[in-house]
Amino acid sequence: MRTLPHELVRCARALVGGETRHDYAFVVRDGRIEDAGDYAPVAERNPRLSARSFPADRLIVPGFINGHSHAYQILLRGWADDWTFAKWRSDALYRVVPQLTPDDIYWTFIAAFSEMLSAGITTVAEFFYLNGKGNAHAEAALRAAEETGIRLVFARAWMDADYAPPQFRESIDVAQARTLELMHAYPWANVCVAPHSLHAASLEMIRAAADFARVYDCTMHVHAAEASYEGRATLEAHGATPIDLLDRLDALDDRTIAIHAIYITEEEKRLLAERGARVIHNPMTNQYLGDGICDVSQLQALGVPMGLGTDADVKPSLIDEMRAASLLQKIARTDGSALGARAAFDLGTAQGARALRIDAGDLTAGNAADFLALDASAIDPWTPEVNGVVYRGQDSWVQAAFVGGARVYTGEPSPLARLAQQKLKEISQRVIP
Repeated sequence: MRTLPHELVRCARALVGGETRHDYAFVVRDGRIEDAGDYAPVAERNPRLSARSFPADRLIVPGFINGHSHAYQILLRGWADDWTFAKWRSDALYRVVPQLTPDDIYWTFIAAFSEMLSAGITTVAEFFYLNGKGNAHAEAALRAAEETGIRLVFARAWMDADYAPPQFRESIDVAQARTLELMHAYPWANVCVAPHSLHAASLEMIRAAADFARVYDCTMHVHAAEASYEGRATLEAHGATPIDLLDRLDALDDRTIAIHAIYITEEEKRLLAERGARVIHNPMTNQYLGDGICDVSQLQALGVPMGLGTDADVKPSLIDEMRAASLLQKIARTDGSALGARAAFDLGTAQGARALRIDAGDLTAGNAADFLALDASAIDPWTPEVNGVVYRGQDSWVQAAFVGGARVYTGEPSPLARLAQQKLKEISQRVIP
């Protein structure tokens, strides 16, 4: 358990709500930001506190929010590139992931979470589906999150489709019982329910998951409308497209987090907004797998809360996701003014946190004290800082990462992260065909 500081953090330069603030300060107490604003009045209100100061060559920003990840998929990158989705799923995903032991999961997740922290990701929503044999694999992933220090939203998948590997499948009753076990044993992990998709979870399982989320007041993550075939399949089988079908199942409300939401109708976009549902956009993975482009601009205009995710974790970088989110909208709309830098930064920070229903993503009172120190030397003096981060930023700019006010990344890999890289090589030699 890390000791959480009680201190005043003074920033010569900070991004707050996407805007540059000079001589800004915030007070960290019990892992949260207790007070924030211009330095002089904050310091006056909080005398005798020890201070941590960052000079003008460091830009202090909120920790980045990764709204959707499958960390074990780092084992697929490199050798399973440039395949169709069907081949990638059958010949890579379904061949490698079922082989992983709990110890494999621990070391793979140590490596993935450490990589995320080095890229400034302080919160990750991990969509975890290796649950068919019980909670041992999930507990290994949770231990990895606790030991690296990353903030976790653990979206525990429910799957019962016959075509899925048996290591992924459970009955509804078993999935409910095992999810409750994790919720009670790991209250810090934000455990929530995640019926995999409309093709990998039965309609009965999706209804049950939505009921579970209401009863236990947690979110429900679900892959929806990721590829065009899904809409055709649900329309043929059930007479409804994916978002409409979720609504008919009473599984579309303000707890619902729809992952992808690419192939949706104008009516479904409005339905997402009316029901208060949220969407996580995964622009880098959508390009990598050839999925398509989510209509972020229209969903934002309708007021749908959205965040960004690294999904397949080919390169878990929220800076890359922000940039891709912006540039894809400019291409899709042939409009250079579409989804600007500040809007993209919001998706990766404050709005991304709201989409996950957590208090984080900004340097204001009431939020988790999750923040980054970026090397600002590469930002031209005439460039707004938020533009510099989104359009020119690099993961190497991250000099330090703090979660709950505690420093969890120091600018170089930790001994645990270095050991995980060695273990990862051994795992890959055994499981990769």
